[in-house]
Parts: sequence; structure tokens; C-alpha cells
Amino acid sequence: MEAHGTGIVYCATRRRVEEVTEHFAAWDVSAIPYHGGMEDGQREAAQDVFMTGRAGVAVATNAFGMGIDRADIRFVVHFEMPGSVEALYQEAGRAGRDGLPAVCELLYGARDQKIQEFFIEGNNPSPSVVRDVYATLRRMADSVHEICISLQDLAEQFQGKVNPMAVSSSVYLLARLRVLERFDIPGLRIRGTRLLSPGLGPRDLPLDVEALAEKERRDRRKLRCVIDYAHSAGCRQEWILRYFGETEARPCLRCDSCRSRRPENLRLAQTEEELMLRKALSGVARMSYRGGPSGWRPRFGRIRVIEMLIGSKRAEILQYGLDQLSTYGLLRGEGTDYLKLLFTEMERAGLLEKTEGEYPMITLTALGEAVMQGNEEVLLAWPARSPRPSTEKPGASGERHAAEDFGWADPLLLEVLKKKRSELARARGNRPAYTIFSNRTLEALAAVQPLTVEEARDLPGIGTVKTKTLLPSFLKLIATHHATHNINVSTEE
Repeated sequence: MEAHGTGIVYCATRRRVEEVTEHFAAWDVSAIPYHGGMEDGQREAAQDVFMTGRAGVAVATNAFGMGIDRADIRFVVHFEMPGSVEALYQEAGRAGRDGLPAVCELLYGARDQKIQEFFIEGNNPSPSVVRDVYATLRRMADSVHEICISLQDLAEQFQGKVNPMAVSSSVYLLARLRVLERFDIPGLRIRGTRLLSPGLGPRDLPLDVEALAEKERRDRRKLRCVIDYAHSAGCRQEWILRYFGETEARPCLRCDSCRSRRPENLRLAQTEEELMLRKALSGVARMSYRGGPSGWRPRFGRIRVIEMLIGSKRAEILQYGLDQLSTYGLLRGEGTDYLKLLFTEMERAGLLEKTEGEYPMITLTALGEAVMQGNEEVLLAWPARSPRPSTEKPGASGERHAAEDFGWADPLLLEVLKKKRSELARARGNRPAYTIFSNRTLEALAAVQPLTVEEARDLPGIGTVKTKTLLPSFLKLIATHHATHNINVSTEE
């Protein structure tokens, strides 16, 4: 903060905005929150505090910044990835408008993808969801075909079986189709809904099913591009310019990728690093087929290979028998975060190649195979390694979910788990809820979403006794949530 001064931190959810703002307050940094859940007056006041310089940092959802014309913004940070490269570029462009240097950073975690997929699902309701919402409105309408209910209360009519955002999106879609209209209710903050063609049945709605499907495909392609950008091995600026059609783009020599690849940062591996590199390459080889132009054909994505190398006990690892490979757990002590950086550098150095598509897979190049066998050396910009605590038990799962950061917790699932906790607490004589499971444990369950005892074993607050007595009922709820919402828990990239 002292180095960069004024800036904006973009978060994906209202909850995250509040959490990050609280962290700034703990650091004695003047920061204002800004999100759609605040009253109009609160948002106006917050924006005024930021624009007049009484606060140096704004922590906000993507609604913040439209019309913002503060020239001295020195940094823009995306705490979680946005849903498109267009949004990333537009929001990053709010920094440095006075022509002076500014910093723009994207903090990317693989689980950020889940929240953006939740938004895509909410913004693209299926035809069946639209029809169900319309049928519910018809059933609730009064004699003049009006419904006075908030969108939040309308979503509750579906008892958590439908993404609440999809309910709102369905209403707005029906309004655009002139099937209904929204109107203000004097004296109330909510808006009412009026059916314009009350005799129209749900099956007769004028829905363009193919157009709806194409919009969802387009939104998912945009999200895939942001993920590709985060994992790109080359110049960030060059990547973005080429995305927008600039074919003559050249490396900027200023982004993190360009700086890490400067000659002074490249060096040969030291003895321990060489062994680690060969182990990592061996892990890739064991999870590939022999054959293909480079001598290898890929089978798995980068995340799955890393999970195998750290000795993860996720269901997918056990399902494919990856725990039986000779390389399983070879790099348990390094941790997921470091290996992600190392694999990115291995790709940049030409040791790995990645397939195209929504779920890219990795395999060795000819150079990667030669380095694995000790026949070639390669210059790498080696990532910095964090010191490992000496008290860590040998063989403990290196997964431990990277510095206890479990990623984004599904809000719908979290609410279900909290209700279950309350039920169990009441059934045990109104015990305090935290004696069942703490909030941290429930958030970890809602983020990791384990389906088996083995997958949940390393989460905080789940000991031997609770594993037998309490955990099974929560695992059933998670399984039901997956089935209800059609969730694919694969973390392949």
C-alpha cells in the first residue's frame, strides 16, 4: 500500500468485498466497500469518500468504476478473476489515467472458476427454469394478474433447487419478451410483476432456445479465455492485444511473465532442484501415453498431475488408480502452490506442451523427456520456495489445501450445511452450533465439496469421532447438492 497508494480491489461477491475491507481496516488502511447489497445512499457516500481522497482504496464488485474519473489510481487488483477478458481489460484500464506508472494484478486460483460458473448458470437460465418461474408467477397472481413479491422471495419458492440468480434472470427475460412487466409499488422498496398475457401457458412462451444456448456457450468461452490468460506462458500485454485482434503485438518487457524470463533470472538447476524437476517430469510421463508427435500423448490436465505428485486422496485420483503410480506423492513436501508455479515455468521453457480446448491436458515435449532422463539441461526462472515447517509430520498430506485456503464456498450449499448443523445442535439438547462443526469447517466443506470420508479427512475440525458420528450426514447433503445442481467437481484445467 505504501508503494502504490490509491487503488481499486475488485471482488466477485458482496461477501468477499466485506471480508477484504475488514482486512484493510485491520491493517489501518482507509478503504471503502462498494457493492449492490448496499443502500443507494451508502453507495453514493462511499463513492464520494473515495473520489474526494478521504479513502485511498475502494473494495468493490464490478459495478464500481462506471463513470469513475479519478486519474491518480496507482493499482487495480482483481482479487478473484472476472468472467471475461473484456471485463479484466476495462477494469484494469482505470489505473494510471494520469499517464504515470500503475500496477494491475490478477490473483487467480483454480476455484475462482466455480463462482464464475455459478454466475454463468444464473445469467443463463435454461428454458425449463424460465417456464417454471413463469408457471410459479401465474400461480401466485391475483385477480388483476399482479404479483407483489420480491425476486428474493420468489427464488425461495424453489427451495434452493434453482440458482436464485437464474430466477431473477428468468423474470428479466420474460419482461424483454413482453410476457410480463415490472412496476413500482408506492411505499415499498420491492417491485411488482404484472402478467401481460395471463392466458399464455408455460409451454407457449416465445423462447428462442437456440439463442439462449448460444449465449451460454459464448459466456463459457469468455470464461475459458480468462483462464487461458491466467495460465499463459508469454507476455500478458501481447496476449491481450492478440485477443483483441492486434496481430503485430510484441512483448512488453514489463509484465510479470516478461520480467521472470529476463536473462538475469534464468539459471541451471541446483542439485536438489534438478532432482525435483526430474520427479515432476516423471509424474507427467507416468500420466501420459507413449506415442504422438513428441513421443507422448496427454491423458490428464495439470491440476490432476500435481494432485498425484503431492499424494492427494481425492476421489478422482483413487478412481483412476493414480495412487498406484511410482510417482504418487513424490513431491508431497512441495505443496500445490509451488508446483503450479514450477509447472508454468516448465511450460515456458518448452518442457511441457498443452492441448487446446476447454479442458487442456499436458504432456512432455522431446526436450522435456531429455531433461527427465538427465541427458539435457535447461535454464529456468526458478520460483522462490517457501520454507517448510520442520514440525510437519512426514507423510502428511501435502495437499492440506494450500495454506488452509479452500477457495470459494458455494453459498447455497453452505446455507444447507448450516441448517443441518442447527438441526443436529437442537437434537443434542440445544448445544452451541460450533460444537457440531465450526463455521470454518462448514466453509471448507462447501468449498472442497468432498463426497467421501477420505476426501474430507484433512479438512479442519473433522477428527476421528466426528468423522464417524457427524460427517456422514453432511456428505449426504453434499452428494444431494451435486445431483440437484448437476455439479461436476472435476478440477481439470
